[in-house]
Formats: sequence, structure tokens, C-alpha cells
Amino acid sequence: MKLSLLKVNENAYQIRAGEKSRSMLSRYGILKGNAEPFCGSDWVSLSKDTVRLLAGREVVLRVTEYGARHTLTVSLSEGERFYGLGDSSRDGIQLRGKSVLLEKSNVKCYGPMPILLSSDGWALLVNTTYRTVFDIGKTDESTLTVKVYGGQIDFYLFKADSLLGLVKELTRVTGRPMMLPKFGYGLTVVNNEDIGIPQLLEYTRLYREMDIPCDIMGLEPSWMQEHYDFTNEKWWNKEKFYVPYWKAKNCSDAGTFFHQVRCMGMQMSLWLCEDYDLIYHEEGILPPEKDESGFPEGAEILDKHLESASTYQDKLTKIGEPWFEHLKKFVDNCAAGFKLDASNQVFAHPDRLWGGKLHDDEVHNAYPVILAKQMFEGFKAHTGRRIMTNTSCAYVGTQQYAATWAGDTGGGPKTLISVMNYAMCGHSNTSCDMATTNPYSIHYCFLSPWAQQNFWNSWNYPWYLDEALKSRFVFYDRLRSSLFPYIYYTAHQAHSEGIPMLRPLPLIYEGKGYEDVNNAYMLGDHLFVGAFDMHFPLPEGEWVDYFTGETYGGGREIDYEPKGLAAGALFVKKGAVLITMKPQKYILEKDHEYTVNLYPGKDAGRTAIYEDDGFTFDYENGGYALTEIASSGVADGRLTLTVGKRSGDFGGRPDNGHDLHKNSIPRIEGIRPLSDLKVVIRGAYARSITLSGEKVPFAYNGKDTEFLIPAALRENAPLTYTVEI
Repeated sequence: MKLSLLKVNENAYQIRAGEKSRSMLSRYGILKGNAEPFCGSDWVSLSKDTVRLLAGREVVLRVTEYGARHTLTVSLSEGERFYGLGDSSRDGIQLRGKSVLLEKSNVKCYGPMPILLSSDGWALLVNTTYRTVFDIGKTDESTLTVKVYGGQIDFYLFKADSLLGLVKELTRVTGRPMMLPKFGYGLTVVNNEDIGIPQLLEYTRLYREMDIPCDIMGLEPSWMQEHYDFTNEKWWNKEKFYVPYWKAKNCSDAGTFFHQVRCMGMQMSLWLCEDYDLIYHEEGILPPEKDESGFPEGAEILDKHLESASTYQDKLTKIGEPWFEHLKKFVDNCAAGFKLDASNQVFAHPDRLWGGKLHDDEVHNAYPVILAKQMFEGFKAHTGRRIMTNTSCAYVGTQQYAATWAGDTGGGPKTLISVMNYAMCGHSNTSCDMATTNPYSIHYCFLSPWAQQNFWNSWNYPWYLDEALKSRFVFYDRLRSSLFPYIYYTAHQAHSEGIPMLRPLPLIYEGKGYEDVNNAYMLGDHLFVGAFDMHFPLPEGEWVDYFTGETYGGGREIDYEPKGLAAGALFVKKGAVLITMKPQKYILEKDHEYTVNLYPGKDAGRTAIYEDDGFTFDYENGGYALTEIASSGVADGRLTLTVGKRSGDFGGRPDNGHDLHKNSIPRIEGIRPLSDLKVVIRGAYARSITLSGEKVPFAYNGKDTEFLIPAALRENAPLTYTVEI
């Protein structure tokens, strides 16, 4: 066995045996970066079957091969902790002492990811799609054993000085998380299967008239004429969602129900089931030539039913036609996104030859990320826009192409563990099915990277709930809408830096004793969320209750008691700067009116207002604007607030008229003129506020101090305000 050592970058190395059969993740471009041959250095070296990596400690990794299986072993240090493996186990976020099978299956293993992060400053990515077992000190408490049941030896090692640094390095290879379209960070409602056009339009109207923020209406399998149609011949259910037969199939004009949904500012998502062979398209395999020669000479029985006999058993796939091709007409109609059900993805296909060449043991785990990739690329090529794909199944690299939800497992505490484990693998856009009748679930789900209600088998819409539940739901829905600028900037951080939006405590407060915390997390830089169990550790510092304004001292465990409509904990650390806006009926309803919320404390804080067009990929090439805002810590009763000059620019797109022959591209806004900024200094009375020595008018409402930064002044930024408290 001959191993090769390759360098990806200064903190990532690839170890590989042979070149003949590279992993699907590499062949299909899911993993990023070019690895170059490398002789070794003080940091990493290779000798026969042993790799030495100097990270937080010397990591010695040994490789053995036996038949179709290879094994990696590492000696563990005392106190070393491990995280990752995606949604393969929901027993907890700390994995030491556990043995985990990474093989996609329904409910218990939706999103296996062969990624393991060590608290000793190193991480492992096994570049395989085959069945894999990670024994993390369970059989032998001092040894990590990884067994891979197929393929060649191929893995990556990363080093960094923190778990957060490891996630950043990891996503340089597995891909940075995509930014969902703006509306993807609002509320998604998956409707009951029994609804048709009248209920769809009525429910959309009710969300708008009752001022309940909502951005996406999703339709379950009953939108199709054939329930659970796996083919690429599917069409709208003529009884529930009638489309006039005389119109073009991709029509979305005023004679269709799509027009009314669009007029009310609602986006639409369609449920899909999948069993299509994606490998033909990925491998560039063309349709086989048809044999027109008929029967060979000398045949005694000319059996007509054997004329077109074929060994090709797959009756769903059209070789040469990508899966996304038949979805284009639905995108032209209305679909801004698709919900990808687990359906047949979670089942093994031992008798299937994918692409006419690959066995299921290689394809099974990888299918979800290949599907997400083809949906992403197909939608992008067809529209030039970002797709709102959400899938219950995932694998390494999925964060580049789609959001996930925790599958058919509700919205309880176990789904939070799933979301945290994804975060430790660099996957950012995560959620679950909110339980609308459970206050704790409402709290956690609205304070997730994206939010989804699923009514497929229930009628728990807000207007059908009792007054207490409805009030709580609307309270949290409007809270999320108000937090949109903060959430969207956090999504930008995830894409640009690889930092997940939802951050488990050990990722941010490493080494502080939070290794096993499963009921609290950070959402972005400044918001601490406690969910379900209200006994949790509050990190060091002073924290302000977002709901009540009360101050809590950190560095201790607390028993929190939610008050009023709150159903969990939401804290802001003193010193933070938080950008909010007035709640809107939907994200794109009108110009955002931003508020800069300053929480004075001894620590300094910083944030930014991030703006882009919300639809296109221009942001990947610098097509966005950023306004940086920072505050100093309070010293001698004084602090400063600095508002930077808005930098960057982006254009828009015209409405294409939704005619019969073009996909329904809405008008996309370019950069808008600067607006006034309201500043609220939370929980503080200001004795004076000055700008360049000039007094600034302000008001105190008995609780907070407020003042205005006019748009005209922002043209001359940066502006530094001095506040005497």
C-alpha cells in the first residue's frame, strides 16, 4: 500500500492511495481546492502507513487495509472531546465514548457526514461515500477507530487553534454555505395536503390581513395529479390546482392562480419525491443508440414483445435528460423552491446499477448532495436566481446547495441536537418542523437559521388556535421578522467565513465547560438562545434578557423562568450592537427601516448592515453593500458609537412581464437610497450625545435613550457619536 501526501492549503492536507477511483465527492466537484503533491514539513509528515500531524498535539494516524475495507486509528488524549458526524446520532453533541454508523436511513440517520472535529485542534474528513463506522473511544476508550467499507483510502486532515477555526478550514474544502434568497429567512408554511386553490388564496390573504409575517407557501404531494409522482411526467392536480388547458404549460399570467399568489407577495414551494438516476447526468452519459436491426437472421420465433428488450431496468430515468429539466415549467409557473422529501432516498437499492456503472453502496449516502447540487445548478442556469431548496437528507457539501430540516421528527429537543451536529460540520441553513401547539417548539424554531411550519396532516394554522397559542405564535413570528437584518448579516458571515448561523456553545466558548450543552446555543454573534430545558449555563459576562430588559450575570448555571409570551430564553450580551427593523408582512414588502440597538457594557461590540438584491448570485462577486457599525465599551461613564460609510453596490433586474414564454422573474431591486437610522441605547439614560462636538437631540422614554441619524449625514460617514451615560 502506497500513500500519497498532498497539500490543499497551509492548514489542510489530503492523504490518498491511488488515482484510479476517486471519491464521488471529488469527481463531481463537491469538494473544493486543488491538492498538490507534498513532501511534508514540521507540521505534517507521512511514513509508510502512518501520518503525523502537529496540531494542538501530535496526532498519529495509522492506516490499514483489508480487502474492501480500510481502517484509520488514532490514539486519543485524556480529556479530548469530539464533535461532528452530521445528523447521524441525536444522543448529544459531544461524541467521545460513542460508536456511530454513517449510513443514511429513515429518521435515525438523515444526514451522515464523515467529519470529526477534535478539541485538540485537528479534524478529519473521510473522503468517501461508502458505509463508515466511527468508534470514538467506545470499544477502547483511548482509541478512535474509523472503518470504511469500500472505496480507496482517501481522507483530509485539518489543523487550527480552535473548533471554530477548524469549521472555517473545513468549509474551505467542503464548500461555504449558500445564502438563501431573502425570503428564505422569513417563515415557510407547508400547507395541509387537502387544500386547493381557494384555500391557498384564502390562507395567503389571512396571513396578510392579520399581519402575520409569512414568505413561502408550500404544497405537499397532492399538488400533483398523480399522488407521489416520481416520474418527470408530473403535472398539476386538475381537481385541486387547475391550470387552463389552453395555456402554455409554463404560463404564469393573470389567468392562472399563480398570479394572485404573486400579487400578495407570497413565494411558493413544491414538494418532490425522488428516485431518479442522477448519475447519468453527473457522469455525462448519453442515451444508448437504439438498435434498428430487428431480429437476427435465422430466428424461428419472431416474438414482437422482445423487439425492444433491454437490460435497462430503471423505468423512471430518461437517459440524457437531467432531473431538473422537467421542473423548469413549474419554476416558470411559480416555484421559487422545492421541498425534497426523504422518500426513496433513505432506502437501499442493492439491485440497482446507478448510471449503468455504480453500485448502491457507493451512491446511497451521496445521493442527497448530488440531488441538491443538480437542483441548485439547474435553477441557477434557468433563472439566474438562488433556489430555496430544503431537504431532509444530506451529506458532505450539502450546505453549498440547500437548506435542511430535521425530517419527519417534529420540532422537539432531539432536532436541536441534529441541527447542532450539522453546525459542527459547517452546515448552516438548518431547521425542523415547528410544532405550532408547543410553545417551546415555537420559541426554538423561530430562533433557528430558517423557520418552517408543516401542516401536511393538521389544521393548526394561527387563526384556528386558541387565543393564547395564537398570540404567542404571532409574537414570535413578528420577532423573527424584526430580527431579519441581523439574521441576514449572519447568513452573510456563514457564506463568507464558514461560520454556521446557529453555533453550539463549545464552538464559541471552547474550554469553558460547555462541551455537553444540548439546550442552548448562539444565533449569530450576539443572541444567546435557551430552548426546551430552562436550566442551562450562561457564559461569562453580563447578559440582557431580550424580552424583559433584565440583566443577568453570567459564568454560572441558571434556572430561567420565561415571562409573558416568551417560551424560552433570549439574551443579548452587554456591549453588543444589534440591527433590527419593523416587522413586515413579508421580507420584500417595503423598504427596511433599520434600528441600531446598542446594549452598553464594558465590552466593545460591532456588527454590520448587509444588503444585496436578495435573489441573484451577484453577492458572490462583490455585488452587495456593507455598513459597519461599532461601539466602544463604557469607560468613565462614556462610550462611542461609530457608523461607517456604506461601501459596495449592486444592481437590479426588470420584471419580465410573466409572459407565456419566459420564466416568471419578478422585478429585483437594486441598491436603495440611504435611509435614516434610529439608534436605541437599551436600558440607559444618556446625559448627552455629541457628534464632532455638536449636541445631538435625543429622547428618553423612561427605559431607553433614542436618537436619529439622518440619511443626509450618513453620506458623510464615518460618523462617531460620543454618549455620556
